[in-house]
Amino acid sequence: MRGAALATLEAAVDAALRGLGPATVIALASLERKRDEPALWQLARSHGWPLWFFSADELAVVPVARPSPSLVRSVETASVAEAAALLAVNRNRTPGEPPQLLVEKQAHQGADGKWVTVAVAGIRSRL
Repeated sequence: MRGAALATLEAAVDAALRGLGPATVIALASLERKRDEPALWQLARSHGWPLWFFSADELAVVPVARPSPSLVRSVETASVAEAAALLAVNRNRTPGEPPQLLVEKQAHQGADGKWVTVAVAGIRSRL
């Protein structure tokens, strides 16, 4: 997702949230290496969402259903979108409420030609 436009991120997030009905977004989360991506910061600011970053080591220990071998080679973790979403929910949950993926990773290509991947995690009992 390096260099993706804000409009690309907005469209990807909107598409991921569309099927959930009313949902409260608690944060955006991504890989630490993406800390310098302006569109991530713009998206978070425009919605008032916190933006959290996780290291590849933190993401690598989160089990996911469809790990990506190509991600392991490029960023040293098998999942970014799904693992980051699960870790973000884990920061704000009550003990006994396990986070789960509500939307598995979805790839979205924006009008700028850039691809982004989005996943949504949450606590079903709160929806």
